[in-house]
Amino acid sequence: MDTNNDKEDRYKACPTILSDEGTPAPEDFDLNTYLNTTFRMYNSNHSSVELVCDNDVMDAIIDRFGEDVTTYANDMTSFRVVADVAVSHVFYSWVFGFGGKVKIKGPEEVKEAYANMLNEAVSQLE
Repeated sequence: MDTNNDKEDRYKACPTILSDEGTPAPEDFDLNTYLNTTFRMYNSNHSSVELVCDNDVMDAIIDRFGEDVTTYANDMTSFRVVADVAVSHVFYSWVFGFGGKVKIKGPEEVKEAYANMLNEAVSQLE
């Protein structure tokens, strides 16, 4: 059985992971922009994407892209958002997770890639 002293000794014995200082970020690097576009994904092509969203997902859009995200009225039940995103399967999964409440309006190549991914997934059911 561990005693408090044993636990304390393990914490104090924590190894040094890196002996070198990290590389400083470039001067124009903005952490918020990076986090708001990456969707926890690997390096992907970034693209300005337009989404059409049901009004009830506004909080989720702000949570994902920040309060400065560009939005426009679409109709009485939806709005449009233009955001820079790292386009990958993780972004498409995020869109899919809204069950149709978030739709990709453009650009066309992003819509087509999403449709292809969905079609490939459906074909796996057969």
